[in-house]
Amino acid sequence: MPMSLPVRDTVRLLRIPFSFFLLPLFLLAYSQAEIVVHRQALAAFLIIHLLVYPSSNGYNSYVDRDEESIGGLERPPQPTVWLFYLTIFLDLAATFLALIFVNVVFAGCIVLYIAASRAYSSRQIRLKKYPVAGFLVVVFFQGAFTYYLSVAGVSGSALPLTRENMMILAACSFQIAGAYPLTQVYQHRQDLRDGVVTISYKLGYTGTFVFTAIMFVLCNLFYFMYFRARELGMIFYIIQVFFFPIVAYFGYWFYLVWKDNAHANFRNTMRMNWIAAVCMNGCFLVLIFITRNPLSYISVIETAVPAHCISQEELAAFYSAATSDPLEKRKIRIVAGKTGIENRYSVIGDFGKRAGDFEFFSNSTDLLPEPTLSQRMEYYRRHATRLSMDAVGKIEGFEGRKNTVTHLITVTCTGLFAPGLDIELVRELGLNPTIQRSSINFMGCNAAILALKNADAICRSHPQARVLIVCTELCSIHFQKKFNDDYLLSNLLFADGAAAVIVTSQPETRYAHHVEIDAFDAMLLHQGYTDMAWGLSETGFIMNLSSYVPDLIRDNIRPMLHAVGVRAEDFRHWAVHPGGKRIIDDFALALDLDKCALAPTYNVLRNYGNMSSPTVLFVLKDLLEKAKPEHLSERIFAAAFGPGLSIETMRLRYV
Repeated sequence: MPMSLPVRDTVRLLRIPFSFFLLPLFLLAYSQAEIVVHRQALAAFLIIHLLVYPSSNGYNSYVDRDEESIGGLERPPQPTVWLFYLTIFLDLAATFLALIFVNVVFAGCIVLYIAASRAYSSRQIRLKKYPVAGFLVVVFFQGAFTYYLSVAGVSGSALPLTRENMMILAACSFQIAGAYPLTQVYQHRQDLRDGVVTISYKLGYTGTFVFTAIMFVLCNLFYFMYFRARELGMIFYIIQVFFFPIVAYFGYWFYLVWKDNAHANFRNTMRMNWIAAVCMNGCFLVLIFITRNPLSYISVIETAVPAHCISQEELAAFYSAATSDPLEKRKIRIVAGKTGIENRYSVIGDFGKRAGDFEFFSNSTDLLPEPTLSQRMEYYRRHATRLSMDAVGKIEGFEGRKNTVTHLITVTCTGLFAPGLDIELVRELGLNPTIQRSSINFMGCNAAILALKNADAICRSHPQARVLIVCTELCSIHFQKKFNDDYLLSNLLFADGAAAVIVTSQPETRYAHHVEIDAFDAMLLHQGYTDMAWGLSETGFIMNLSSYVPDLIRDNIRPMLHAVGVRAEDFRHWAVHPGGKRIIDDFALALDLDKCALAPTYNVLRNYGNMSSPTVLFVLKDLLEKAKPEHLSERIFAAAFGPGLSIETMRLRYV
């Protein structure tokens, strides 16, 4: 007798739409995976939701031959042997496609999931008839294991079993542990007829709801621990917003069942399933949008200066001692008094010593012969790495998290050598040798903002990026015995310092608020092409630093902001590079700012001098550390000025 093939009923028993209820953990895995291989992720999604889950549903229906309502079907048709053959085909197809289009780890997980599903339903093993064992198998395989295999499919590699990942695996299992008994609450009679004693039957109607509430509290606790450990606490609170309708309906349904057990029926169960699935899928889609369309945030800024602190009076005295010309001595004294600098730091200790005790300069009254360029670069090589490491070393917890740094950007314009500062830092800090490196060299005082611009682009392109920026300048090694206006300014303005910044694609911070990077703008003032410039000579840098630079900035900063639609009154916080006191004064004048708004800039100039590229980061650090709760949503404007003459600006926001 030929075998019939009721195709429609067979496909219905696969309950493919039911995969929607099992989708949340895949979406969560997609949002949290360190790396996403989109082609593999799509293949994994199709394999899990169109092959594995339907096959499991179909096999369960074939074995149980349900006559009453089951998940997704209020009146299920009776299965035929063709359903069994179809599940075998789907299992084989899922395994084969997983090997071909995803990876071996994912394929292995699929095989284990299929085996557990068969053991749960098959008449030979029938784990589902044991209330505790069956419950634990479902909780593990549909919870933690499903998240694990989803990550393997999405990222192309196994999930590292770190402390944080164990937390989210636990959260996933407790999530299923809460949901699963509710799916059984209307099936007590049908299960008993089939010899199956479920965890829901053991708990009773009221006990099932109480147990589910406890499991969801534990699920929430582990979500909180996971996102807090990853410094993503904001995401946990986003989840709570989406979970509220689920909790509200759950409470309402519990009230109905408390009054009358007849409300523990198929329709209310499916209504609960739909509300939970819609809310959770929506929640994790939002998480995907947040994590896969990342922004960039300044996580922390730390700074360092050399051991030698030199007052402006000491430096002026050292400079004056190198000339016997009274006019030159007078000019040094006048310029030194107008810089707004009280102290600065240098890797050179000679500025506070007398001739005869010098280590860097010639031990003669006139400082001749001056150190050669080679000697200056050797001094740079010797001290730059150490000072850079001092700044990085101040980042709290860096040693334990340095392997999470994905990119390194070094910034300097006062010295060069190869292998360069970037490679020295990778070696000395023990960073991952596969870290992505780049360097911004010889671009002057605004190079830190250029580095932040690069870091911003990296973070917006890589959802799990963590960029370390290190700006190090040893300006004082280029002190030269020259007395024209250019060298009077440069010798009496510049100092040494380093700053280290962590920029991330996910919000994490040590400050009162997260600091989101909004936008960057730039302008080249070609009329100032020769007013800030330098070149190389046998004895060091040839400086061009004219007194017209403040005028150029004053005349152009407002038109520049107007051109990009920025209004000064929209910003309450300002981090401006202290190129010199006149530059700060004229910047405030041009934008009608109260000088109090630039207090961090004046403070850094007074206490550290102009350290070139890291200086604006010193200012920004001071500003961020003084943030208050009421500053939430307020905006920050940063600006720095470099050769060319170039203006680089950055907009940030407390979020």
